[in-house]
Amino acid sequence: MYHTNDDTEMATIRRSGSGWQVLIRRKNYVGPRSRTFLSRDLAQSWADAVEERTKKVFLDIPITLGEAINDYINGPLLLHRSAENEKYPLRVTAESWLGDIPLINLQIKHFAVWRDERLLKVKPNTVMRELRILRVLIDWVRDERGVEIKDNPARHLRVRGTGDARAPFFTDQDEKKLLYELSQMSNPNHLRLAKLALATSFRRSELLSLTWRNIDLKKRIIYMYRKNCAATDYSSAPRLIPLPCKAKKILDELSERQGKIIDLTTGAARHGFDKARKRARLETLRFHDLRHIAISRMWSSGMNALEISACSGHRDIKMLMRYSHYQLSF
Repeated sequence: MYHTNDDTEMATIRRSGSGWQVLIRRKNYVGPRSRTFLSRDLAQSWADAVEERTKKVFLDIPITLGEAINDYINGPLLLHRSAENEKYPLRVTAESWLGDIPLINLQIKHFAVWRDERLLKVKPNTVMRELRILRVLIDWVRDERGVEIKDNPARHLRVRGTGDARAPFFTDQDEKKLLYELSQMSNPNHLRLAKLALATSFRRSELLSLTWRNIDLKKRIIYMYRKNCAATDYSSAPRLIPLPCKAKKILDELSERQGKIIDLTTGAARHGFDKARKRARLETLRFHDLRHIAISRMWSSGMNALEISACSGHRDIKMLMRYSHYQLSF
C-alpha cells in the first residue's frame, strides 16, 4: 500500500488471477485507475511511477504553448509508449516562436506557418507525425488543464505530400547480406533482434522489452502488455500472441533463460542495425521495415487477417493493410 504526503491512500497492490493488479485510490489523480502486471515487481514499479507523478502538482494553468508542452512532458507523456520519440519534437516546438504564443490565441494560421517552416527542414511524413503529437497535447490542455480553447486548431491543418505506407523491396539476397553483417558484430543480440523481428513482426521496442517471463515455449504463447495510443487513453492492453515456428527455433537455441530476451539498449540496437545495413549497402532500409516484410510474408504464406493481427497487434484492418505488401515477391 502506498500513501501520499498528506497520508491519503495512493495505491493498493493485490493479487489478480495469475498477475498483480494496482488500484489507484486518490480522488484527484488524472490517469489510468488500475493496471495488471505479470509480476509484483512490475506492479510496484508502476505504482512508484504514479506516486512520483502526483508529486508534480500543476499549480497554475499554462499560459503559452511552451508552458503547456513542459507540463505535458513532465506529466502524461511519461505514460506514453512512444515517450522518447515524442519528447524531442515537443521540446523543439517549445523553444521555437510557436512556444511563445498564448494558448487562447492559437489559430490555424500559426500552425500553417509552423508547418511550412518545418517542411523546409524535414519530410512531410515527419511534419504529420509531429502535428499528431500537438493535436493530442492541445486536447489534453483543453480537457484536463482547464485552458479555455473552444476548438483545437491543429486538427484542421493539413500536410500535403504525405505518402502512404512504405513498401520496402527486400529480396532474399538482401536478407542474407543484412544478416551476415549483423552476424559479424561482437554482440550476437544484434543478429538475434533482426531475426526475431522478421519472424514475429514485432516492433523493436516490443522485442527489447520482452523477458523470458513473457514467453511460454511449451504452449508457444507470448504474453505481452502494450500501451494504447495516447489519443485513445493511457491504459495497457494485454495480448496473447502465438509464437511462430521460426521464432521458437531462435529461442530454443538460447541457453540463458533469465532476464531479457534481447540484452540491448534502444540506442545500441539502433546503432548496430544502422551500421549493418550500411555495410550491406541497404541505405534505405529501416528497422521498422522488417515489420512490413514479416507481415507481408504472413499474407503470402496463407495466414488470414485475424491470424496476422493477433501477431502484429493491429486492431484496425485498414492499418494492417498498410503494412501488407503481399503482392510483392518476398
